[in-house]
Amino acid sequence: MRINYLRAVWICAAAAVLMMRGVPVVRADDADYKAMYEEQKKRNDDLEKRVATLEAGTGNVAVAKSDIPQKSLNFLGQTEISGFMEASYLYDFNSTKGTHTVVGRTFDTHANQFAVDDFKLALGKPISYNPTNWVVGYRADLIFGQDAAVIHSSGFNLGTDGDLEQAFVDVNVPIGNGLKVIIGKTVTLMGVEVIEQVSNPNFSEGNQFLYVENFTQTGLQLAYQWNDKIDTEFVVFNGWDQLPDNNFSMSYMGRIGYAFDSNTTFAVLGYGGPEQTTGSLGGTNGPNTTANWRDGVELVATRKVTDKFSVDAQLDYGTERNVTVGGLTFGNPEWFALGGWLIYDFTDKIELAFRQDFLRDRDGTRTQFAGLPVGTTPEIYSSTLTLNLKPVDNFQFRPELRWDHSDKPGTYNGERDQFTLGAGVAYLF
Repeated sequence: MRINYLRAVWICAAAAVLMMRGVPVVRADDADYKAMYEEQKKRNDDLEKRVATLEAGTGNVAVAKSDIPQKSLNFLGQTEISGFMEASYLYDFNSTKGTHTVVGRTFDTHANQFAVDDFKLALGKPISYNPTNWVVGYRADLIFGQDAAVIHSSGFNLGTDGDLEQAFVDVNVPIGNGLKVIIGKTVTLMGVEVIEQVSNPNFSEGNQFLYVENFTQTGLQLAYQWNDKIDTEFVVFNGWDQLPDNNFSMSYMGRIGYAFDSNTTFAVLGYGGPEQTTGSLGGTNGPNTTANWRDGVELVATRKVTDKFSVDAQLDYGTERNVTVGGLTFGNPEWFALGGWLIYDFTDKIELAFRQDFLRDRDGTRTQFAGLPVGTTPEIYSSTLTLNLKPVDNFQFRPELRWDHSDKPGTYNGERDQFTLGAGVAYLF
């Protein structure tokens, strides 16, 4: 009992000394410190959760919904973002006869050097045909790099190396199976190949794409799918690669597509309209330029022969009245072009594509090779072999060997033939 009594006395004495030294044991003001402690603990717990999420590899850090305006959330939720980045190298076996320009090309023109071809960013809200409801979408495609300078529409660009490739509003009108009305700037309806090389069978663009097609058009486009076999498109626009019109009349283009089965499709396309600049707008052909129509027809067929092997074919014929080149006017020049593609997929990562094309350009009004006298009619051929490698997701490596040939001496920097070896490297997202 005495020991317990002495222990109690010592504990009370120690407590009294501590209180006298100002060391708090329990006070009413401790509630403030407890609140601060709980708040800091909550912040630490939130931070630990965010770090754990990042370390798990998801990369999804929670952001309070109230921190983002509702309009921004709606836009991000409905918009698809895609694009790619491509760089390349091109070697000319002819050494371009002392120049750095590869003749007959539009995109891959710089010999024996590296190039930044494209950085493309596409934003869009795609829509489908809808027979019962009005639906509205949009698309905008921005391209930066050396290819952007090539596809500029007359009267508009985003600087030397920038271009607004497409910008349109897409409206589904609930008529029949659904009628799409597209207003703005769109890419051409023509051809097997497209502007973006990463989507083509070959790395370089063929002669048909470069010389007998437009790149873009600005106007009003209608698209209708009649059933699972037949679809149609029609567009009225300012002119080939024109943003503001360069004359006083519209141009027209229409396409009908037919699917024989899931492996075979066929399309016929026709176009017409004046493409020369009128005299009042700075042209050289006088005020009657709007009567000088450019018209033509195109046939495109695709066939998936097996699961690994497919074939594409394209036929073009066109003509234009009273074309002036180098101070000479040619009354009715015409052109004829034929192209074929053979594509074989060894695996989902290795593909081989071969393209053969031919173009006859009477009076040279479409090609206008600098090495040929004005009015010369060249017949040009190209044979192109491309190995498409996709070793990992979203990545392309495409080495290519190409031979260009002309029946006219001097076409390719003083030669009939031109041999190039190129390669493109691209990341797609």
